[in-house]
Amino acid sequence: KRLRFFLGALALAGAGAQAAGNPVPEGFRVAPLARASLFVRDLDEALALYRDILGLRVRVDRDFADERFNQVLGTRGLTARARILQSGDTVHGNVGLFELGGDDRSGLPAASVATAAATGDVALVFITNDMAGIAAKVTAAGYVVIAPPMVLFTDPALTVQPLEMLFRDRDGVLVNLIQPGR
Repeated sequence: KRLRFFLGALALAGAGAQAAGNPVPEGFRVAPLARASLFVRDLDEALALYRDILGLRVRVDRDFADERFNQVLGTRGLTARARILQSGDTVHGNVGLFELGGDDRSGLPAASVATAAATGDVALVFITNDMAGIAAKVTAAGYVVIAPPMVLFTDPALTVQPLEMLFRDRDGVLVNLIQPGR
């Protein structure tokens, strides 16, 4: 489970600059979410979704093979290929992809192919202006689609209703797309 949510690599992947641009707002104890880090079985496969289909850009391209990295994870002998992706020029809401290699990979959870959300699932939520295009690519690539683009909440004041879609990436992480109405 400790691999599922990974906060420590922030310091290892150039987080000093990111932390400086993401201050803790007055009255809070933490800043807005800087990044969700996903441990993936195949970095190239994950990039095919997050970079190529969703359009995020690689901000950090780094590999790790040192003991400090393992101390943060509570592991021994692991290496990692890491890519941190972003949309726009913001320090908020980035997606980190980490492919682990080496001797101790026993903590990796099995990928979920469940066709429904469940307790303990994590969902990445993205706003999009290209629901139809992304949905077509996700479907063609064979991802597990839980809900195709649909109107979840009707707003009579809008001419075009907002759409939502939910699917799983290859490692079982839920991806929720929302296209606002107008």
